[in-house]
Amino acid sequence: MPFSTAVPAAATPDRSTSPLTALAAFALVALLSLLVLLPAPAIAETPRSVSVTDTDTTGTVDPEILEGRLAEVDFRREVDLAVLVLDVTDYGFEESQDTALNDAVLAHARDAAPELLAPDGDHWADGTVIIALDPENRFVGTYAGEDVKLDDDGFEAVQDAMRDDAADGDWEGSLQAGVDKYADLLDRPWWQHPATLVVGLVALGGAAVTALSFIGLRRAARRRVDESLPRLEDVLARRRLTDAAARSLPAESVYAQAALADHETYSTKIDEATQLRTQLPTPQERSWAWGLKGPERTLSRDFENVVVYLDDIDDDIIGTNDLLHRLGDWRAAWERELAPLQDSIDSIDSALEDGEDVSPEEAAAAADLREMGGDVAQEMQTLTSQLEADQIDPDSALRRLDTLTTELSAAVAALQRLRISHLAADDEEAEVMRDASWDADLEHEEQGYRSVRGRRHALNAAASGGSGGSSGSSGSGGFWHLSPLLWYSTWHAEADSDLEAHRNPSSSGGSTSGYSASSGGFSGAGSSSRF
Repeated sequence: MPFSTAVPAAATPDRSTSPLTALAAFALVALLSLLVLLPAPAIAETPRSVSVTDTDTTGTVDPEILEGRLAEVDFRREVDLAVLVLDVTDYGFEESQDTALNDAVLAHARDAAPELLAPDGDHWADGTVIIALDPENRFVGTYAGEDVKLDDDGFEAVQDAMRDDAADGDWEGSLQAGVDKYADLLDRPWWQHPATLVVGLVALGGAAVTALSFIGLRRAARRRVDESLPRLEDVLARRRLTDAAARSLPAESVYAQAALADHETYSTKIDEATQLRTQLPTPQERSWAWGLKGPERTLSRDFENVVVYLDDIDDDIIGTNDLLHRLGDWRAAWERELAPLQDSIDSIDSALEDGEDVSPEEAAAAADLREMGGDVAQEMQTLTSQLEADQIDPDSALRRLDTLTTELSAAVAALQRLRISHLAADDEEAEVMRDASWDADLEHEEQGYRSVRGRRHALNAAASGGSGGSSGSSGSGGFWHLSPLLWYSTWHAEADSDLEAHRNPSSSGGSTSGYSASSGGFSGAGSSSRF
């Protein structure tokens, strides 16, 4: 067969592949950037002078020995190294004052070591590096002249290097670690900074990961469409049955109203799904690159979401009609209505297990809840038997489940109030615990109960201006949850965690810079922290 001289259509550049091209170029740039990170020789300068001053008469360190060790430390420029071991209280400063070491070091320089100060008296002398330690009051500090100072992160890094040895009582080791770290950081070339290599590796790895992610996202978009298309066909094939079920719902049933509202949404979503499908290429028409672009992935997600909703809600509409008429597989629909309460009963022991931190009132309320749980379980069994024997109509059975849910919710609300009253030390802490209810609501709603009772409650709550979800205020203004004990278990964990965080806020653990007003506006560089 002769070869055609025509240029095939596939050879035409496809702009949709530009993300991959850009990513490949980015990865190449990142790789070249790493290749230029070659080490260069560092200048090694031992300190021009070393002084160790220990005003602690207990002999915390041996100045002579420590001076000999520190004199061998290599810096990248000549410095005058001063090491101070002192007690801030000897200089009239309180241990509780965060700037006590800063002020004590400055006071020592002004009183006994003026060579540490610049001629203007407002800064440390040029070329001077000061490492300070207060073993008694547990301070470490670093200070320096303007020409050899580190940035704030550098000062903190030196203190971090000193902290472990200081905490172990190894004072000389702590000071040695501080000097070593300062020497490592001072004038460190950019290519020796750990962040440089990390950034380069992250850039290269990020480019590779991003490229792979785009491929993965493309596959996910195509998979969502491929799986949703046949599901939509099934929904459309069942549409007559779904519409017939909605038309035959008993008009007098309050639960039928919720199903009818679902059917209105269902009809709207059918139109939405049909419109989205027209925007999708068929599998045969899709180019290799379809799914790489953001709008294409968004379209696939929107299509999947609406189809999943339709596939679930048509079953719920049909199931509600079967239950209210006791037709077909009505028992499965009834089990869906029992499930939230059954989950609460099953979780009573774990939800009410509080260890020793329980007030007598809470213990009594928990005991009442356990007893109520047994009664609710028995009532659910009775209702099921009565439905099967046609001794109660479905609407009345559902109303009874709502009553049991309301009673159980009220008992949980009372237990919640007792828990807050027992643990909260003031109104602010009580508010913190109450606010945890919002987080519990969000997590609880993810249970995803497909209950017509829940949908009816949501409609009523929305009509009365309350929550539209599975929790919130009922028509009578009471606390209501489809599965009250599961909600309480979630709230309990959230509230305890929030209260602990409120009482013990995380501290930055950073250094304290600056000097007190008595320092006369001193502006020298440096900071201190505790160990």
